[in-house]
Amino acid sequence: MRHYLGFLKGRSKSTSTISSYKTDLELLEKFLQKKKKDFFQLRAKDFSQYEIWLEQQGLKTNTKRRKLITAKALVRYAVSRKKMSGERITFFRPPNRHERLPWIPGKEVYDKVFNSIEAEKVPIGKRNRLLVAMISELALQAAELCSLRWEHIQGKTLDLKTKKGRSLTLSSHLQDLLKDWKKQNHKGDYIFPGFNRHGIRTAKMTPRGLEKIFSLLAKQNNFPELKPKTLRHYAILQWLEAKTPETEIRRRLGVTSTYSLKPYLKVYENRSSS
Repeated sequence: MRHYLGFLKGRSKSTSTISSYKTDLELLEKFLQKKKKDFFQLRAKDFSQYEIWLEQQGLKTNTKRRKLITAKALVRYAVSRKKMSGERITFFRPPNRHERLPWIPGKEVYDKVFNSIEAEKVPIGKRNRLLVAMISELALQAAELCSLRWEHIQGKTLDLKTKKGRSLTLSSHLQDLLKDWKKQNHKGDYIFPGFNRHGIRTAKMTPRGLEKIFSLLAKQNNFPELKPKTLRHYAILQWLEAKTPETEIRRRLGVTSTYSLKPYLKVYENRSSS
């Protein structure tokens, strides 16, 4: 396990991803110790028992699926290092994923949330309106949003400097909000700095700070399920409603799997038929 985690680090996996793999594999280790099994001698029936054991621990289907996939990845790594027989990597199929998207607002709900943010007299309001609009139009993730610098804006284009870097076109609405906010934050390197009651206090906002903003918006507008990722889902549905090609949507999201849009397509089809 230690060698495998080092291998992942060498493949430039993020710290959070490696930590997640470590947690998954520690649970596998616990199972092996409890059942007195040798990892290098595992068979298909052992992984069937592991799946049952995970269910007995109260894990839900998607969590159980992830832990089984991680276990299989470790086996594949052991095979590549000639520690196990290659026949053992095809011995089981994890359970199918249960896709259950969170609540996704419609246009009226989004407009209510956006317009509830006071931006005329309070500088922080201009920042908050901008971040809400950027997530809802560009489907940015929290970490991506918080890391945005002014230098990433090139005219009508946002160049995301991430592992899967991509360029996104800014609407005229976003361009206007950016210009208005820059009058307040023209000295900062990051587009979204951290605030407290005394004004700008940190160079950039943290994902935790973003969660607090949405917690307040949710309370103000009586939408308890409102979260940053809620507006990311909203953006994807807006693109589908605009008949944007699926290949273009995946490019904007920085994903390659054709499976990634299936849950959204189901929601879109249900809304279209209702």
